[in-house]
Amino acid sequence: MHATDDTARQEHRPRLGRLARTARGLAVMALAVPVLTSGLGTGTAHAATCVLEENILQQDKLGNVFRTDVKCDNLTGDVYGRASYDSPLTGKKTSTLSTFVCWTRGQPHSGGNTVWYYTKGDTAVSPFETFEGWGAMESNKLLTPSGIPHPFPGLPRCPWY
Repeated sequence: MHATDDTARQEHRPRLGRLARTARGLAVMALAVPVLTSGLGTGTAHAATCVLEENILQQDKLGNVFRTDVKCDNLTGDVYGRASYDSPLTGKKTSTLSTFVCWTRGQPHSGGNTVWYYTKGDTAVSPFETFEGWGAMESNKLLTPSGIPHPFPGLPRCPWY
């Protein structure tokens, strides 16, 4: 192999800075570390998984555009208009594998922190059907792998924080 061939190959590879390589490494570690959790009331155990997805396109009913999400096993529950229990319910999450497009800080919850995730509920709640179930869920509803902190590494903070 000639040195010029090697140089030409290197020119086509994207170069990642140290911070980008560290963030990418954290995201890969997050995906590779499963944890056994209770089987959502079934008495069985399963490995919690979360997958960070980039270069996607989702848009909520308010016009916010999201290009990254995390798909995680989750508990079912309520979706709130804001990251607070005194906010109106906008939806219900009935599925146990869902996408979450960003995170924000809000009211403390039983998960022991103030991180909430923005998601689209599986069903909308009256009188907020026009929002199609979009809203915030507490971070402890996401079944993240053991040792993975909230907010989930690589998932962006919501634009309205």
